[in-house]
Amino acid sequence: MKLERSTAVRALVALVALVAGCASERTPTGTESAFVQVPQHVQARPPERGTVTKTVVAPQSHSSPRPRIFAKARFVWIQPKPDADGDWLGYLWTGGSVALKSDEPHYGPGCDGPWYEVEPRGFVCADGKRATIDGDDPELLALSAFTPNMDSAWPFRYGESLGLVRYRELPAPEVQARNEADLAAHLADLARARAGEDVAALRGVDVSLPELAPPPLPLLARTVHEARSALGAHSTVAYTTEARWGDRAFLLSADYGWIPKDRVKGFGELSFHGVHLGAEASLPLAFFRTHDRPRYARLGDRVTRATGVFARLSYVELTGKSVEQDGVRYLETREPNVFVAESDAVVPELPASTPWGEPLTPARPSVQCEPSHETSTWIDVSIDGGWLLAFEGTLPRYATLISPGRGGTPVRGRPLIETASTPLGNYSINTKIVTATMEAPNRLVHSDVPWVQNFVGPYALHAAYWHDDWGDAASSGCVNLSPLDARYLFDFTEPRLPPGWHAVRRELRAPMTRVVLHP
Repeated sequence: MKLERSTAVRALVALVALVAGCASERTPTGTESAFVQVPQHVQARPPERGTVTKTVVAPQSHSSPRPRIFAKARFVWIQPKPDADGDWLGYLWTGGSVALKSDEPHYGPGCDGPWYEVEPRGFVCADGKRATIDGDDPELLALSAFTPNMDSAWPFRYGESLGLVRYRELPAPEVQARNEADLAAHLADLARARAGEDVAALRGVDVSLPELAPPPLPLLARTVHEARSALGAHSTVAYTTEARWGDRAFLLSADYGWIPKDRVKGFGELSFHGVHLGAEASLPLAFFRTHDRPRYARLGDRVTRATGVFARLSYVELTGKSVEQDGVRYLETREPNVFVAESDAVVPELPASTPWGEPLTPARPSVQCEPSHETSTWIDVSIDGGWLLAFEGTLPRYATLISPGRGGTPVRGRPLIETASTPLGNYSINTKIVTATMEAPNRLVHSDVPWVQNFVGPYALHAAYWHDDWGDAASSGCVNLSPLDARYLFDFTEPRLPPGWHAVRRELRAPMTRVVLHP
């Protein structure tokens, strides 16, 4: 994705393009679900366990006791001083806002207006076009009704593209016919599906017509929209609401464009999430990936199949004891006389020490042994194992399944992108982004991927709302997380995202979270 900014496109802007090679290349397999009519905003959902609630701040009038600056475009940069040429600290997003430290204007290069100092640090240019301090700005008021839902693991609603055209404005019938070559045949299929016929091309698509009228959006500046006129089959879309336009339904995309609802297959919300260690379970434990796994019991001196199974993506606590029989090792669970075959289990293993060399002793409190700029949070990821452990000092706090690159560990002499492998090594989280559109190989686009945490080059921890293959290799190189896990870890790690910001970069000598990736 090409981003608006001169000056060498600002180094890390490539992160938001982000991740050629990060998202899953395989066909999305999310649960099909009907689209829900939402008149004003993404449907509200309660915050998940372990998350820090962040609330979207609506525009306020000049009488507001706390003045704010509001974003009217994507990538409203937060600079360390009133100068557009510096390295950015973070950015605001369309419809978002941040509190001002004071209403004193500052003047500096690169802004056709004053700069204002914002909380907790940095300066934003209020040029009236990309950002404004006028909470009553009509364009801003229209945009702010459809901002991301920051209280949810799903900031937007999501679906799979069947191959579609993106429109900046709701299109007249002749515009649709000119841009959608198969429109006549598609509308005929749509009519048959609405009449109750089973139309293979539209299976999984909600073909109903909403009664909702389009919201009164003004003609928006190009800086609001992504520079993309179409999405191929198996790419994904993000949207906030839907509306009836003639005899078709259209979805309002996350970047305020319009996409035909009848060319989108909706995703359900994934339920899988990891385990809060100490509060919900303790190590050792076993997860189950790919499919259900058999249960075993010991009868006398023999281990035999028992009734029931361990469900896929469930977990069970272990005692740490095992028995071997006929060349097969069985792990004892904390459920009396119940075992699991070691080959059927994903068992996260504690490393020998923290990244800074402190031995792990989970029974005692965490001890800070790093320099003052280092926090005690860190993440340990097994690529071959398909699991992740999050630590605070020496204490493991969270365990879950992840989906690494399809290529597994790197192949010597071959580029990671070519093999769809996940890099190994010891890194730190350098940038956190609430949502970022990602491009994968074969021209797949994943729209507004949430809870992105970049750790090296184009590689990141991020949510994947388009598959449910936790524990199995499914990405093009990044570490895929379930949306619930991604949201929890986004709040767990450093740098912290200040209220109102859409992205933040780690600053020199600021706290950081290490990410250790190994086979």
